[in-house]
Amino acid sequence: MKRLPPRAIAFALTCVGSVGCHGSQVHYAPGPPPPEPRTATATLYLLGDGGYASPGRAMVLQHLGDELERVSRSAPDRPIAVVFLGDNIYDLGAREAFKETDLAHLAAQMAPLERAPGARGVFLPGNHDWAKGADDEIGDAAIAIQQAWLDEMGGDRIDVEMLPGDGCPGPVSLDVGPDLRLVLLDTEALLRSATVACGGPERFAERLRDDLSRHADRAVILAAHHPMATGGPHGGNIGLFQRGPLLYYLTKKSGLSVQDLSSPAYSDMIEELRTAIEASGVEPLAFAAGHDHSLQVIRMTEPGSPRFQLVSGSASKSGPARRIRGTRYASDAHGYMRLDIGPSEARLTVFAVDETGEAVTEVYGCLLVDPRASGDCPEATLRNRR
Repeated sequence: MKRLPPRAIAFALTCVGSVGCHGSQVHYAPGPPPPEPRTATATLYLLGDGGYASPGRAMVLQHLGDELERVSRSAPDRPIAVVFLGDNIYDLGAREAFKETDLAHLAAQMAPLERAPGARGVFLPGNHDWAKGADDEIGDAAIAIQQAWLDEMGGDRIDVEMLPGDGCPGPVSLDVGPDLRLVLLDTEALLRSATVACGGPERFAERLRDDLSRHADRAVILAAHHPMATGGPHGGNIGLFQRGPLLYYLTKKSGLSVQDLSSPAYSDMIEELRTAIEASGVEPLAFAAGHDHSLQVIRMTEPGSPRFQLVSGSASKSGPARRIRGTRYASDAHGYMRLDIGPSEARLTVFAVDETGEAVTEVYGCLLVDPRASGDCPEATLRNRR
């Protein structure tokens, strides 16, 4: 068993009985939202962890449908993509024995796409879609079942599919308009070492490096289930007794779970991603992920990192998010994100259930400036949610 770091023990002792170690907080940069790019050539929606039937999910998906319908009508020629960032079916992924229940989770998330003919939907696999840590045979079966269901449900009505597919980590690239390239990864496949049957880890790194370097003329957004940085529990950012018993706190701090950034396997995966990105010579505009059930915008500066980490994992569940280095926005509210891409910049909009719990509203916006230009999102400040 891995020993808990001394600083984690010290932090735990200082947090006992302290209000500052838990509670619902929002980190945000105040001020009016920026305008959309003068010439938006694509719109991208990001929402993750939508596989649980909750009132929050119902509100988020209804708002997403309204958004898709509005944008498709106001800009009928603009390409639209919706990326579901994994954990599409809680708790154990797709199971034929529970088809009616499990299929309903996918159907709920696909429903908004019907309101925007021509919009493309992509479902990324998450750890719960891989049967939540089950052995490879069960995990492979769950992915294959979900992939087949999506193919059947899409048909001629909806352009939707699971990518990367077949239990392989990718990368799979999609162009959305002339200025955006999506690079899709199955990070759970990487954590499970599923690359052996898909070309091996070295081949994955080569493909990612080469794919990025070939498309430096576009804004590149990588999308996966697991983030490279997060202020949520999977990043070890949790107070004592904040989300459960002491054992939960110790597990998150010690890296015992492969699903946490502090675990050796997760740390190695991030290092492999950074090495491939740095070798490509391209700085992606953003890395979009879910996994933690929160909304976060984080400016990244480490070599081999994308310019921004976007965590949009609160489509159906919500959890805490603390301010870490580079945080521009963080909230525990249900919601999702939208990016309007132009030739040299992207406008980010964060939508979330408001504090009354009765409506989804625009809560944050900033410009994610293309790496070829200058500029940045403003720093976050802190306030307590009422």
